[in-house]
Amino acid sequence: MEKTHLPNQSMDIAEALKLADELLFTHTGDRLDSLQETILKGTLQGEKYSEIASENHLSEGHVRDTASELWQRLSDVLGEDINKLNARNILEKVIISNSGSIEYFFDGCSKVNICSERKRSPKFLTRSKPTENKPCLDIDTAPQITEFYGRNDELNTLKNWLIQDHSRIVTLVGIIGIGKTTLAIKLIEEIQTQFQYIVYRSLLYRPTIDNFLIDLVQTLMSPILPNTLDRKVDLLLKFLRKHRCLIIIDDVQMLFEIGELAGQYKAEFEGYYLLFKQIAELSHASSLLLITSEKPENAIATRHKFTRCLKLTGLGESAKQILRDKELSDEQIWDTLIDKYQGHPLWLEMTATMIQELFAGSMTEFLSYPSSILSNEIVSQLNRVWMRLTESEKQIVNYLAKQEKAVTLSQVLQEMSDYTPEIILNAIQSLKRRCFLEDHPNDQPTPLLLKLDRTLEAYVRKHNS
Repeated sequence: MEKTHLPNQSMDIAEALKLADELLFTHTGDRLDSLQETILKGTLQGEKYSEIASENHLSEGHVRDTASELWQRLSDVLGEDINKLNARNILEKVIISNSGSIEYFFDGCSKVNICSERKRSPKFLTRSKPTENKPCLDIDTAPQITEFYGRNDELNTLKNWLIQDHSRIVTLVGIIGIGKTTLAIKLIEEIQTQFQYIVYRSLLYRPTIDNFLIDLVQTLMSPILPNTLDRKVDLLLKFLRKHRCLIIIDDVQMLFEIGELAGQYKAEFEGYYLLFKQIAELSHASSLLLITSEKPENAIATRHKFTRCLKLTGLGESAKQILRDKELSDEQIWDTLIDKYQGHPLWLEMTATMIQELFAGSMTEFLSYPSSILSNEIVSQLNRVWMRLTESEKQIVNYLAKQEKAVTLSQVLQEMSDYTPEIILNAIQSLKRRCFLEDHPNDQPTPLLLKLDRTLEAYVRKHNS
């Protein structure tokens, strides 16, 4: 029987079949079966269903039913209605719009465990399933770490949560410059073989939830996107269920309101909260690592079995390596400087640079000044943090900065009578979420002791002088 061919035969049929097969596998875990492949091939060659049925000794009804199911599955994958009449044009459009080479889509991961270099747009990292000990990484935008100090306990905690406990969302919170991102990058080095895909993204420039999902979906799986936000979310969630992924999202605090209590999502970023909530609640083996200087107010991290939150504090004894690298003298009094800045790595590095440049590395001469000296870089960093506070938080911070010792919650309530207890309690809770208050251990369950972070205390005293 003579076949009816479409006029345009420029598309490589084998190439189109491979594309359809890989798209289905990526999104559903299933390959084209022999009948689906036969139907698609015949359709691309311009055959009628009756011709396909006759050539393969099948009923036309069975071919039609199978074809209908195939078009529906491809429509779900590509986010566009596909049928017998337009299948060829749509697949050809996908191939042409992505450099015309199927190898571009599915070229496997490179020897150094970094996915092969991507062409400009779109980024389509999904290839054949990553092999054991060779995950696909997309961490090009992550900052490079040159030094790493201590943090063994924190690393082990994060490893246990992600690998042993299969936590779906881990929130890493800490004051600006404490080393959250550095710790996350180090973590990638140590656990990458436990995941098939690892992606790092920063929210520094406040992408909309739609743009964020477009980038993530195109990076992980598909150059063709669904038209609606909910379908993009569904597509991502399906991928997270079928593949073990670690998605690191940095600068989450950029989603929150400025001048409001900590961790309140801006209205335009509410979609992120809903996405995080779904990822926390749905069953899957993937993980999100959220990095933020403010703990979210509606804290997913404390309300679900598969979520965790780690607050990062100073380096402690490991901070001495920073001073050693800066070649400071008077090692016997290094503990004094470390204690003054509570082991904060960025504050110590900036201060050590000042000691190098102005005091020839002499710790003794620098510490001869009775008050804490804050470099301009530290002040600049804290100015940005200060701008985010509410007026009630600023007043409480000013009050705490004047106290020589830790104070009780009841003392604050009693002495700050200009504010209602409700305002004070909410403001103190917000300051804790911003990591402004020292973790003050107390053997008794009450009273709660409040003490301002010492560098912040020095900043506020100078700010008010």
